[in-house]
Amino acid sequence: HAAAGSAGGSSPDRDVRIILKGAPERVLQRCRLSDEVKKTAREAQEALMGQGKRMICLAELRTSLPKSFAFAGSSFEDANFATSGYELSGLFALEDPPKKGVPRAIARLFDAGCRTVMVTGDHPDTAQAIARRIGIVGDVDEEDEAESSTDIEEPEGIRAQFLTITGFAIESQGAPDDVDLPHLAAHPEVAPSVALFWRRCVKHTRVFARVSPMHKRTIVQAYQHFGGHITAMTGDGVNDAPALKEAEVGIAMGIRGTEVAKEAADIVLLDDDLTSVVAGMEQGRLCSENLRKSILYTLCSKVPQALPTFAQLLGVPPALRAAHVLLIDIGTDIWTAIAYACQPAEHSLMATQPRHPKRDRLLTCG
Repeated sequence: HAAAGSAGGSSPDRDVRIILKGAPERVLQRCRLSDEVKKTAREAQEALMGQGKRMICLAELRTSLPKSFAFAGSSFEDANFATSGYELSGLFALEDPPKKGVPRAIARLFDAGCRTVMVTGDHPDTAQAIARRIGIVGDVDEEDEAESSTDIEEPEGIRAQFLTITGFAIESQGAPDDVDLPHLAAHPEVAPSVALFWRRCVKHTRVFARVSPMHKRTIVQAYQHFGGHITAMTGDGVNDAPALKEAEVGIAMGIRGTEVAKEAADIVLLDDDLTSVVAGMEQGRLCSENLRKSILYTLCSKVPQALPTFAQLLGVPPALRAAHVLLIDIGTDIWTAIAYACQPAEHSLMATQPRHPKRDRLLTCG
């Protein structure tokens, strides 16, 4: 970004101060710095980002321009003013601490068999520090790796290499122009290297950093088609709408979310709290489990009532008349079925693997 301020004078030119603001790795490239200052700035940047802080760098350039000069351009490539030779003004650290209860919510999601992945536009170091703080990367992830130890062997160092993936890596390795991911997942021979990249991302990656809005949609498609996962995407901005629409469950923020995001989402959180997602998941599991118990009980109670009726075809006298069946259903069975439907959640409800709606049946013999 560039801004200009002028000071009055009698000369035909005006003194202008151009201010450059943005990511440190981009702004520092445009500054005149000695090797010592570059080293100090990078060390300060790494130290602050290692604490999970977002960094903004400021630089300025004082120059003279004609009074009739008009600034134009929206990038370094088409700007009509100087884009290099700036003086470094400083680095600013901003902290947006995680909400209370987020680490606990992520731990409960892990216990429930869900994997939480961070997708952000922040710097990789900042994103990874926050991910470690809230439990997306760390001990929980080590347990997940232990569980997947029976998978196909990967070359040494692959897991560490794919733990954090940037938008640049997606552009250079995982975004073919002429092939969409659903087709590539079904036909990996079309682009074997790209298919391998996304398979490894789905298996190992926990943080996607410096990503664009379209990258978010691509990431959702990768987990759906390369991993066979049911995906839920949270977001609040206009740029999140494509990914919210693509996911099986799009979750928008009700307080700070934009109207576009809310329209694209399936669920709107009124309190913008991740713990509400966990509570909703628990309630959904409770409804499914109680429905399963109620159906099983109903089937078990109705079979003994129906068998004597079919036995009449063999000449066996009727055991129960219609009035008897109705009295049994209304007087006993219906109340037991209601009791099953209203049963509170068991302690192990959120400690079991989720039921896959496309592969697992509601009622099974196992």
